[in-house]
Order: sequence, then C-alpha cells, then structure tokens
Amino acid sequence: MNKKGQALIEFILIMPFFMILIMSLIDVGNIFLKKYELNNSLEVIETLYQNENNEKIAAIAARDNIEVEEKIENDLITITLKKNVKINAPILTNIIGNNYKIETQKSFYKDEKIEEAQNEEPGQ
Repeated sequence: MNKKGQALIEFILIMPFFMILIMSLIDVGNIFLKKYELNNSLEVIETLYQNENNEKIAAIAARDNIEVEEKIENDLITITLKKNVKINAPILTNIIGNNYKIETQKSFYKDEKIEEAQNEEPGQ
C-alpha cells in the first residue's frame, strides 16, 4: 500500500473542516476586535458628550457606521453604541447570521465642572 497516497486522501478529507475552523476563529477574533474598538469609541463619544460637541459625535458615528442612542433619566445619562459586524465563515453564518450586532453602553452623570466652566463669563 502506498503511504503517500493514503496521507494525501486523509489530508483532502480533513482540510475543509480545518479551513472552516480557521475562518470561524478569524470571524470570532474580528468580533472581539470590533467590540474593543467600539468601547474605545464610547470613551471618545462620552468625552465629546460631556463637552456638548454633538457635531463631532455625529461625524464619528457616520464614519464608523455606529448607531448612537442616548437616554436621560434625571441626571443619569446612558449612551449606547451599536454596530454590525459582517460574518464570513460558512457554518458560523448559519448559526448567528450574516451580521452580528455588537453593543456597548456607559452610564454617567454630567460633569458639573465642565458645565460650570462653560457657564462662567470670561474675565471672572
């Protein structure tokens, strides 16, 4: 029996499973990377929100395809960011679909120091 031919056939039978596994791992890694980037964007957007810079928030959201939701209850402000991540692995798309929605949110109170500095008149 030819050992090289047997190894080739085993490789051909197993290779598709390894390729699907590798593609799935890449997609899962991409989801975690996008979640990390979304958390970084949340910190930037929170700072811009504290400084009442809504134009820059809209520009960042449009550039990165991010949905920004803002909810205010009394003095507590909650900002939620959502983004779709495209899934490419064949089996993974059957399980979770073509797009996976990631979401992150942060709640905070408006910084009173910034608000007071904005309300002060120059020269006081």
